[in-house]
Amino acid sequence: MPTVEIGLHREQSRFCHSNAMFRAFVGGIGSGKSFAGSYDLITKSKPNRLYCVIAPTYSMLADATMRSFIAVAEMLGLVSSSDIKRSAPPSIKLKTGAEVLFRSGDDPDRLRGPNLSGIWMDEASLMIQEAFSVGIGRLREGGDQGWLTATFTPKGKQHWTYETFALGAANTAIFHARTRDNPFLHEQFHDTLAGQY
Repeated sequence: MPTVEIGLHREQSRFCHSNAMFRAFVGGIGSGKSFAGSYDLITKSKPNRLYCVIAPTYSMLADATMRSFIAVAEMLGLVSSSDIKRSAPPSIKLKTGAEVLFRSGDDPDRLRGPNLSGIWMDEASLMIQEAFSVGIGRLREGGDQGWLTATFTPKGKQHWTYETFALGAANTAIFHARTRDNPFLHEQFHDTLAGQY
C-alpha cells in the first residue's frame, strides 16, 4: 500500500503522538478536533481489534462524526464503501482488519457489553460523565489495557471533562487549540466567525 501524507497542525500532531492512556483534544469551532480524533483512532488501531466511536446523539454521529471518520479513512486509503455499514447500529471494517463501532452516548447503559481496544468520544463535553465511566470499563480486549480519547469544546472548570483531563491525573494528557491555530481553514474563517459572534 502506498504511503499517504496527511497534514496535521502542531496541537493535532502532539495529541496524535501522545502515548497517554486518556487523552483530550480541546478547541474551538474549526480547530480540527474531529479530524484529529478520526486520524488518531485510525492510525492507532490494530488488526482484528475492536474500537468504538461515541457521539452525543445518533444525529450528531451520522451528520458529523461518522462523516469525518470516513473522510479521513478514505484519505488514508483504508476503507471502501462495501466495508461501511450505515444502518443501525453502524460500523466500519478498516482494510487493516480493525473494526470500528459507532454509538450514541445519550444512554450510557447501552455502551455496556463489548470488550474494546480503544474509544474516541467526539463532542465529549455534550455527554454526561457516565458515558466516560462506562466506556473505560470496556477497555479490556484480549486482556490488554485499552485507551480513550476525547475531543470537545470546553465547558468550564466545573465540567467533568475538565476534572478528568485537565487536573494532571496519572495517564492523562490534554491538548488545546484555538480556531485560528488551524492553518487548513480558509484564511478569513476565524475573523468572519469572530465578527458574527
